[in-house]
Amino acid sequence: MLSKIKLQEFNEKGFTVIKNFISKKQIKSIYSQIDEILSFILRKNNITFKISDTIDQKYLILNKKNPVLKSHFYNSLKLMDSLNAVVFSKKITNTMKEIVNNKNLFVLGQRLRLDHKEDHHHLPLHQELNNISNSFALMWCPLVPVNKKTGSLCLIPGSHKYGHLKYKQSNKPAEHHTIGIVEKILNGRENENYNNKIVKDLFKKKNLHFPNLNPGDAIIFTTFMFHGSTPYKGKNIRWSLLSSFIPYDKVPYILDHKLKKMQISYNANYNKINV
Repeated sequence: MLSKIKLQEFNEKGFTVIKNFISKKQIKSIYSQIDEILSFILRKNNITFKISDTIDQKYLILNKKNPVLKSHFYNSLKLMDSLNAVVFSKKITNTMKEIVNNKNLFVLGQRLRLDHKEDHHHLPLHQELNNISNSFALMWCPLVPVNKKTGSLCLIPGSHKYGHLKYKQSNKPAEHHTIGIVEKILNGRENENYNNKIVKDLFKKKNLHFPNLNPGDAIIFTTFMFHGSTPYKGKNIRWSLLSSFIPYDKVPYILDHKLKKMQISYNANYNKINV
């Protein structure tokens, strides 16, 4: 049972942090399966590695020796039964039902994301669009310790209250944005008007919040919460688990026979979607 304080925090700030949302045993199970899959791929492709190598080392070896297979491995992570057992566990699904105030959920986009020093990809500040609803909760749970110093997810508390905000480049996937770069904002090197005064006021260093999280702690945030990330500066890999939890009765696709796709377009006006 989620406390009233956590529910209030989610509604007011647009996010809440739940400590130990995923247990050490569950994290160990995920890592164990990753290790087995990586070792199998390396052996079958005659790629040399040491038995004592960690999963981080094995991944980086695969990334160096065969980037295509690395991508295949990465794309297959979402299929792991250990990951899905966590996402669909009673603890998590029941908590998410409380948060979105619905006894029936659609679960979408469960996956593992990883970031490391050799991969400079990061997410600019953005709202979570192109989903199947304009009303849902997203879980982000690191499997390693993260904070502002190591590089992590950051949020702009209360930004969800503005609803869907259209601004420069918001009509395309966040990974293709060249503005809203968190590191530039932190260093005072981003000078943009974003074609939206509200967004310009939001995208400032003073508004960025980096929660300190231990492995298994989860950030749960709502649809229109502006969030982004900074590159990982830790020694190894930042493994994180993500998934969206959507009230079934907030999905336009199941009610409108004219819709061709389940995902809502980036160009849509999400504020006018009423289900």
